Amino acid sequence: MAREGRWNFYALRVDDQPASIYLDLSLADEVRVDEYPVMAWLRVEMREPREDGLSSQQEFDALVALEDRVVPLLAPDGQGVYAGRNTSSGCRDFYFYLAHGDTWDARVDQAMRTSPHYRYQSGHRPDPTWSTYHEFLYPNPRTRESMENRDVCAALEERGDTLQQPREICHWAYFPSAVARDEFLRRAGAMGFSSRAPDRDDDGEQEWGAQVFRRDVPAYDAIDDICLPLYDLAHECGGRYDGWECEVVIQPS
Repeated sequence: MAREGRWNFYALRVDDQPASIYLDLSLADEVRVDEYPVMAWLRVEMREPREDGLSSQQEFDALVALEDRVVPLLAPDGQGVYAGRNTSSGCRDFYFYLAHGDTWDARVDQAMRTSPHYRYQSGHRPDPTWSTYHEFLYPNPRTRESMENRDVCAALEERGDTLQQPREICHWAYFPSAVARDEFLRRAGAMGFSSRAPDRDDDGEQEWGAQVFRRDVPAYDAIDDICLPLYDLAHECGGRYDGWECEVVIQPS
């Protein structure tokens, strides 16, 4: 059975150019790296990229169709996994991890016969620690937080929320001491956040918890400006930000 994975995307810059990475986040936890010690890649030159080197709307369907055709041929069950792709500089680079790479280039040539209008390159190398996945494809913690913010907004939207109405948004953070927690609360207060009675965390982690809240609008284009300053502040105070939640607000029809 093919892996479903936990796919997500984020924007960044690669070689100082705009880029977008789409990857299976679940591989970090669910796949043994020693089973697939070879990193293999396929670079496809886009035919109609945007001026900034990213994919265009005109070519969207063609690129999706290429991926749907080629990926199953290059990562059949038990022989490899598809880790993700990077789109930048007019190219789309697909990354795989394989048990063996001996026949990779021949397999790519065979698979790309299904997309004869595209120029491509391929290659492979040993990568027993999955450095390409962990150090290039996988987002850093702050970017991962931004992706999770977007996921929460999507979950609200799926429940009928238009993401247009202000409401109380609660945030949690945890710290190694009461002093660190209190510093976070003081500085968050200066940012307009109120707090509720913080207590010692009860999950055995020996941490001190803080909950802060403020009325905001959890829109896609606003949520990072709300949450990431708290994320940064928690780290500056020696702790960790642990996410947010709010009620679903459905406007009457």
